[in-house]
Amino acid sequence: MSDLGNKEIMAKNIQRYMDLRGVSRKKLAADLNVSYTTLTDWIKGNTYPRIDKIEMIANYFHISKADLVEKPHKENEAAETIAAHIDDDTPETEREQIINFIENLKKARK
Repeated sequence: MSDLGNKEIMAKNIQRYMDLRGVSRKKLAADLNVSYTTLTDWIKGNTYPRIDKIEMIANYFHISKADLVEKPHKENEAAETIAAHIDDDTPETEREQIINFIENLKKARK
């Protein structure tokens, strides 16, 4: 069975990107213009967002929709682990640049 469309995977991925970028549920809900309870249901794996909401979340975090709906690859987890160890006071744009740099290095190796 495919993991595509799995609520638990989606929930973990949303939470992972929120943690990575230091975004609270309240902020993400407000920024996406969705209710806090709807977002919480997605994060808890109770419900699955519609495709337009998946696209909004992906755009918000500057990632692909696949990064939300599929299990992360070990390579992606390594980049995110490195980025997660950056100081909390590191600006979000700098954090994103580091993640993009690591991902570009991985692509260059392929």
